[in-house]
Amino acid sequence: MIIDFIVDEKYICGIRIFEDLVPETAAEFRRQLPLRTKLQHATLVGDQLFAVLPLVIPMENYILTQDLGDMRRKEKGTVAGTVVFYSPRQVFGVTYSDDLAIEPLGNSFIGEVIDGLTELALVGEETWRKQDKFVELRIRDEAAAAA
Repeated sequence: MIIDFIVDEKYICGIRIFEDLVPETAAEFRRQLPLRTKLQHATLVGDQLFAVLPLVIPMENYILTQDLGDMRRKEKGTVAGTVVFYSPRQVFGVTYSDDLAIEPLGNSFIGEVIDGLTELALVGEETWRKQDKFVELRIRDEAAAAA
């Protein structure tokens, strides 16, 4: 499943959800998306854009933040592009830089950014300075995208 990350009505990036690793999360996204909510900034697994979603989803593909950072740097050379869902606070997080906070916090590692990392970083910097943006998460029409 691909989710389009749209900020203030502008497409920013595509996110691939690991349906094989997080089937309950993917199923809940299919039931509930599209959703629109306030976009916020945090530093956790890198500088991160996050949105609180009205979804109750159990933790899947659980990993500690520092372990996720280490793994992504070995695999991809950077933490940027990592997508997590922190169930206790219903937070959907998309990492846009490699600035890593070392904190033993567990997350569900649910996906990765597949395009638009530069645009994501620009929105991330803007949001860090002024948190006035809205994000829409929308499932990409996979049939239309394949055509």
